[in-house]
Amino acid sequence: MFAGKINKFRTVALLLIFLGIGVMYFGFLWPSAMLLFILLGMLFIGGSVAIYFWVGMLSTQAAQVECPECKRTTKVLGKTDQCMFCKSWLSFDPKYASDEDR
Repeated sequence: MFAGKINKFRTVALLLIFLGIGVMYFGFLWPSAMLLFILLGMLFIGGSVAIYFWVGMLSTQAAQVECPECKRTTKVLGKTDQCMFCKSWLSFDPKYASDEDR
């Protein structure tokens, strides 16, 4: 479905937006609790905005490498991550290197 840590975080943030909109929709179904549902939905959307901001900061600091499989430039968070395009595992840690690379 998604590859790489950055895309996983972005997917969670997108799901929080949809969840927040869905929760706010319940306010129309129960008008007596509309304020509660609107505030709860806004909290979900605010959490999503915070995650998008955090991922943006992480993305600017991520190392850009060329994937050896697909030859496209991708970003790596941490010591190991997946290519955003071909989903092959990339690593800066020598213990995860293949026998060809040693």
